[in-house]
Amino acid sequence: MSGFGPDPWGSHRAWFALPGRGVCFTGLDAEQLSALRRAYPAFVSETIDCAEDGWGLECHARRIEGTPRAPLAEFSQHGQYVPRAIHCAEGIDLTAFDFRARFPLSDLRKPGWLGVVNGEDLVQPNVIENFLRVFAAYQALSVRGIVLHSAGLVIDDRAYLFAGRSGAGKTTLTRKGHQAGAGVLSDDVNLVLPGAGGYEAHAVPFTGEFGRTLAQVGGLAAYPVAGLVLLERGERLDVEPIRPSAAVARLLVASPFVNTESAVAESLLEVLSTLVARLPVIALRCRREDGFDEIMAAVNAGFADERAV
Repeated sequence: MSGFGPDPWGSHRAWFALPGRGVCFTGLDAEQLSALRRAYPAFVSETIDCAEDGWGLECHARRIEGTPRAPLAEFSQHGQYVPRAIHCAEGIDLTAFDFRARFPLSDLRKPGWLGVVNGEDLVQPNVIENFLRVFAAYQALSVRGIVLHSAGLVIDDRAYLFAGRSGAGKTTLTRKGHQAGAGVLSDDVNLVLPGAGGYEAHAVPFTGEFGRTLAQVGGLAAYPVAGLVLLERGERLDVEPIRPSAAVARLLVASPFVNTESAVAESLLEVLSTLVARLPVIALRCRREDGFDEIMAAVNAGFADERAV
């Protein structure tokens, strides 16, 4: 990558508490730090020692001379904005519409960097959150987890994940769930990692447009995953079982950032196959007018049928 400037924006740092591996951004100016603290109060800390071995990635915030001026559509996958990720000797090079970055894959003792042309751009969700999404996706895969394009709702301390393409109704369902008293993890992408008793969905700072309007679930909160729902628009409320092979194929499409990388294709398929074998997975069709209680009654009945098989 050319155009990477050595100069930081300032001397401040901010640590993002992420499950498994955090990220410490260094070289921030005071305004950038203040903006991150306001936007992500549940996740940002300034007290972590970046030199502490094994805690996560140190990422230098830097100036760059320019970013690609390609149409935004060239950074789209299945209707979702996705930066281009290329494997290199140092790890992953990211090229996006408004930032460039690099982070290591295997040795997180080596630093990464995140570069923008204008300082105020770095703290915008389309920059900071997309960098964190991609980093989290590769880190999750390394421990047999995934970042899933989905709506994540918490009911009775269990996480329900509704995976689907853009337009499938994830944000609409999230709004209904929030109005009905469910907790909201994200209406965009969710982080799922293996836990002691199964899989857990974790609170993350990249919550989607609707999620950003709510008080975020704080810190490193995690919830047992009740099951996975493959969400579609339909003419009536309907739940049906789905074959494991079809479920893996659908979840593959919903695993952004890593699902187009041939270098990790085999690992991703293994992770998804294990996920489908260990969690109930159903397909759900619903209408915009269907009530949240009706939807969840159908979902829980579908999960019960899957567990009984």
